[in-house]
Amino acid sequence: MTTHHTTYTAPPFGPALMLNAFAPSRGWNPKDGFPDFSFIWRGYQISPAALATLQRAAGRDDAATADRLMLLAPHVTGFRLTMALLMCRDWPLPIWRALQLRNRLTRSDTIKLDTPSDLIVRATGWRVHDKGIELDVLAQLMQGEDCPWQSITTFYYRGRFDGPASHGADDGAPMASPAIEPSLPPLTQWTVAGDERLRWAALTGDYNPLHLVDIYARATGFAAASAHPQLIAAQCLGHLSPTPEPPTQLDLWLKGPVYFGRIASLREAATEDGTTFGLWINGDDRPAMVGAMR
Repeated sequence: MTTHHTTYTAPPFGPALMLNAFAPSRGWNPKDGFPDFSFIWRGYQISPAALATLQRAAGRDDAATADRLMLLAPHVTGFRLTMALLMCRDWPLPIWRALQLRNRLTRSDTIKLDTPSDLIVRATGWRVHDKGIELDVLAQLMQGEDCPWQSITTFYYRGRFDGPASHGADDGAPMASPAIEPSLPPLTQWTVAGDERLRWAALTGDYNPLHLVDIYARATGFAAASAHPQLIAAQCLGHLSPTPEPPTQLDLWLKGPVYFGRIASLREAATEDGTTFGLWINGDDRPAMVGAMR
């Protein structure tokens, strides 16, 4: 198995990373699978300004919402390191074939703002299906000796892949999302604004033109440019009902694009250990995002 270790001491530069998307990939080798890469961002920190951007997206600036958004903040501000991993020139499959399917975000302790930390990402497992392969990327936030937060982001590559049916642990969000009754009355509705799409590209390091340029999105078969999933997750967290305790785990299932200019409807249902929710875009019978917060 190929090994590769890269250390950043500054934020990976998004536009430079995107250039790697045009480089030829070495291709899938079932004997090697996904390589043993680890990417480390030393000095990573979540700034109060980044948290303020999340609060602005959520539409609330109270302490309870800020605490809830801390589950999402490392995923948003550290996502460019995952992009760096997937766009490495030695990675076997091109980034443009990767579809983000689901996330599991877990917080086990207090996350300190404005504290230089280490963010580490690596591929931990994959599963071969009839029409594609799922890949889990683990991200861990290290603040000193403590790991107060981690995430598992599952990506899907369409195609035919040979090799073992599975490799590594399957610790991410389950494949099946919770069922949310579409007949529930919406908790709230809002129009998905596109005025901060460049700000979110800069915040996440994801400069995919599908999130930025309507003409490009239409040329590739979509109705319009669509919002970054992290932005939609922040908006959902801001509109959900208050919880008695700060949440420690958030699972997200990304089921479809959320187009700018469309009306979003949020529905939620209480569970024994938290809340499940679904986001619908007007004109679509299926939810675009489903979440479970515990």
